[in-house]
Amino acid sequence: MENQLDEIQKLIDQRKVIEEKLSNITGAISFSVDAGIINRLGNELVGRAETAVSELVKNSYDADANKVTLRYINTDVEGGSLEIEDDGNGMTRQQLVNGFMRLSSPDKINYPISPVYKRTRAGKKGIGRFATHRLGKYLTIITKNKDSNKALKLTINWSKYEISENLTDIFNPIEELDNIFSKGSGTKLIIEGLREAWSETQIRRVYRYVAELLQPDFISDRSKNLNIAQKGSDDSFTVECLKQDRQEVISIANLDKMVFDNSLGVIEGYILDGQGICEVKSTRFDIDDSIIIDGDYSSLDEIHFKAYYFIYNFDWYKGYVPKMEYNRIYSFGQDNGGIRLYRNGFRVLPYGERGNDWLSIEKGSAKGEDQAHVPFSNSNFFGFVEIVNSNNLTFEETSSREGLIENQAFNQLTDFIYKALRQAAQRINSERLAEKKKKSNSSGSSDSTSNQTNNNYGKSAKQKLEDLKTGDNDDIIDDVIQEIEELEMMRVLAGIGLNIAEFTHEIRQFIPSFNGSLSFLATQDLIPEAKESITNLKENFNRFQSYTSYIDSTFTQNSSREKSPQLLPKVIEDFEKIIQYDRKGLNLIIEKEFFGYNLYSRSMHPSEWTSVLYNFYTNSKKAIKRTKSEFGKIKIIGGREKGMVYIEFMDNGDGIAEENIEKIFNPFFTTSTPASPDSDLNEIATGTGLGLKIVKDIAESYLGNALVIPAESGYKTCLRFEVPEITEEEKDKYEL
Repeated sequence: MENQLDEIQKLIDQRKVIEEKLSNITGAISFSVDAGIINRLGNELVGRAETAVSELVKNSYDADANKVTLRYINTDVEGGSLEIEDDGNGMTRQQLVNGFMRLSSPDKINYPISPVYKRTRAGKKGIGRFATHRLGKYLTIITKNKDSNKALKLTINWSKYEISENLTDIFNPIEELDNIFSKGSGTKLIIEGLREAWSETQIRRVYRYVAELLQPDFISDRSKNLNIAQKGSDDSFTVECLKQDRQEVISIANLDKMVFDNSLGVIEGYILDGQGICEVKSTRFDIDDSIIIDGDYSSLDEIHFKAYYFIYNFDWYKGYVPKMEYNRIYSFGQDNGGIRLYRNGFRVLPYGERGNDWLSIEKGSAKGEDQAHVPFSNSNFFGFVEIVNSNNLTFEETSSREGLIENQAFNQLTDFIYKALRQAAQRINSERLAEKKKKSNSSGSSDSTSNQTNNNYGKSAKQKLEDLKTGDNDDIIDDVIQEIEELEMMRVLAGIGLNIAEFTHEIRQFIPSFNGSLSFLATQDLIPEAKESITNLKENFNRFQSYTSYIDSTFTQNSSREKSPQLLPKVIEDFEKIIQYDRKGLNLIIEKEFFGYNLYSRSMHPSEWTSVLYNFYTNSKKAIKRTKSEFGKIKIIGGREKGMVYIEFMDNGDGIAEENIEKIFNPFFTTSTPASPDSDLNEIATGTGLGLKIVKDIAESYLGNALVIPAESGYKTCLRFEVPEITEEEKDKYEL
């Protein structure tokens, strides 16, 4: 061996001399490569051990392996070894030299489909093999192709690849061995001198990742048609993980995906002609809805996601899941919850790993969860995103294979999935709280002689507290929890209201200056385009003032706690003044009609009527906008009937689906798309599904009602708000 090495060194020295003479003769030079690049490609470029191992497992998949075995040997301390063995095609000497040993080899680009199983190959940059450098100091490759008589053994000492050495001057010994593979072909990597210690927890985490390397077959059927990698039911590609210490071998188990079958809801989303679609299904709460997600998704095409939703409270699983199974679900969720991403069939790290919030779910929850009691965190979801971009580079991995390049398409993807998950969670929780309220009301109306402890309807908090002491308290606890949830909603909404009040107080001082500047600019001799821009600016500013006027009016009315009878025509007239500029800017036509005179309600706060009308108005605007109609119509009717005064609010928008009519007043039920997680708190509060719930609460607090009734011809939706009319005593008191 020594003589061979001496001969190699002589040849290297001769080549250097020849290269120098050639450059002097021709006046031309070529690139050379410093051996230190290996450190860049391995130890520095591949930052995570999970990524390094996954790159090697991908190579086995590309080689048509059926099984890959990972053996961690004496890895409790630094310096252990890792063996990765597969039963794939193996390599010939030519493939080993021109493929594995060639930097950025184009082999997988030239041959993108594997020869046996026709798999779409995962690698293509030709640098994944240097993941072995990231893991350990020494690498031994034993490989055999089925057409070869002997196996090949290649030994690499990474410490040879030092800075200031020429890469092509370093040689690695290769020799022939007898076959060691039971199926006649395969590859075994022996990585020794591991740079890090590996605990069982770390190994389990890596194994979980490589076991989930291939896209699950329960996302969509599209990837099957495109023949991209999928972990199918035939177990055509499996990964086994073993930890060996002091001759004891421990098998690391994979996760049980049967947990998904016990989810409270299944959420699927996809893009159709640039429009986001989200489907929500729940056997538990009898939901089967399709929701349109507003947003610009023009850069998205072949994407699909599927997520399973869980709430960690055993009350919602009683009768469906045994307590032991629920405990397993809870434990699973805390350790493994999140949304994973698969590109062309292969997992992309670090998306979906514990602590990774790539969709800003935790960020959005921190801003918005309290104002709408909807459990919304990564642990509430087990999800999978499928990206298929077989014909373009819309989604491209970074060179380190850790994440996608964050371009416009990536930003649109995260926006779509976040909004879809948020709206779906609200939809499920709308039914959850409706069920809770129904149970509470049913319990409250039960026969008190047979079940007095369940008769909680109308009891004060103090009375319920006393009942808790009697021992039979399950329903009392449910009622108290619901009241606390509603108080939390009201508390945060009140906080948002104070923020808005502070904003309008600060902005009010600038309004005269804005108006003065706009008036001055309008008198100047400007080009037509500039004049048109000033006119548009003035119209938009008038609409802005209409909103600040609404807020000013509401807070002025609330400054006094005193209630008084409210005259419906006057209430509606004042509201029209508030929205006049907004209405004109949107080309909305508003008609009014009153039946009767002296249409006074019982004593109420003026702001309550303003809140009712404004919620009706904003819902109508959204419904009209969805029709893309040039002109919208709203009709407001006021009248008296059976001791009640009422308003009916109609619009020609897209209407309410029949199955949703009974749900629109439920908390959290909404057809509006949620705000993005980067939006401010006030925007997040919009579209939470609480507006019409508040309208209903106002009506019921006065023993009135809010409901949907048939609309007149030419209109699609009619919402009715009714409260008791003024009493004779109030007429005398207020001299009406």
